[in-house]
Amino acid sequence: MIYAGAAMVAQAAEVEWMHDVENAAAKAAQQGKMMLVEFTGSDWCKACVLQKKNVLVKPAFADWVQKNYIPVEMDVPMNAALVGGEAQLNKNKKFCDDFGIRIFPSLMIITPELVLLGGLQGSSDSPQSAIAALGQYKTLVESYQSAMALNGEARALALFDVYQQLPQEYQKVNYALMQLIVDSDKMNRTGIRDIYMPIQQMKELEKKLNAALTFESKLAILDAAVAQALPVNKSSMLKQKEMLLKGEVLRLLKKPGSVEDVLKARDLSIQAVECKENEKTHAKQKQQILEYFADPEALFKTRSAS
Repeated sequence: MIYAGAAMVAQAAEVEWMHDVENAAAKAAQQGKMMLVEFTGSDWCKACVLQKKNVLVKPAFADWVQKNYIPVEMDVPMNAALVGGEAQLNKNKKFCDDFGIRIFPSLMIITPELVLLGGLQGSSDSPQSAIAALGQYKTLVESYQSAMALNGEARALALFDVYQQLPQEYQKVNYALMQLIVDSDKMNRTGIRDIYMPIQQMKELEKKLNAALTFESKLAILDAAVAQALPVNKSSMLKQKEMLLKGEVLRLLKKPGSVEDVLKARDLSIQAVECKENEKTHAKQKQQILEYFADPEALFKTRSAS
């Protein structure tokens, strides 16, 4: 009987943690549950290891989490092999960045639509304290579920009420919630569109830049983006363009293959200056660039020999 009892405890403590967020979200939607995502660093975070030992594998927590949530482990270890390689590790890191996770461990309540509703940042020392901390979000979860059952403007207003109840730190990273509100708020009665559209524009830019393989293609993307930039995004886009140009200038001058490379570096340097919004300094900085590149052939010989 002792052996059987031990086996029952061990079975109860086995949480079926999922690791693929898309599959977990689909399962959560099918079962009408939220995901409980554990953000952890399994091979470097001592607090994460302790929380797993003192909380996550305990029968009380295991039974509770499997009854109420779809458990997901989002691991960002030093050793990429622990999560199947660099590609998966980078995917996990991006997921952490998307939700502004800076504290490990964290147990966060995330909806099937990838809306962050709250959670426990930092470690907990017992199943009871973790369950109590996460239980504080029960009303908010129910409000969200009720809002999602509505349509049109009624849904938008109900979701906006959920948004307003979130701490500011969660509002800033809740792109998915903003999108849900905007999709239902055709008249922009909530005003969320004014927050969402700049974020969407920058996310689209980031996606295009990540897909671009060459300097020329990245520059073309940034030029087009700057031309269509919302006022709040223009400064950031110009800064990205300036950094891209400066990076290419450094690459060209590190070991120029010809005088043409030096001349290209000069022209790109001038373009970088034009990205600065303080136009009063443009003339002086351009003059300094022209002086530095005054003798392209001599500069080529110096730089190529170094």
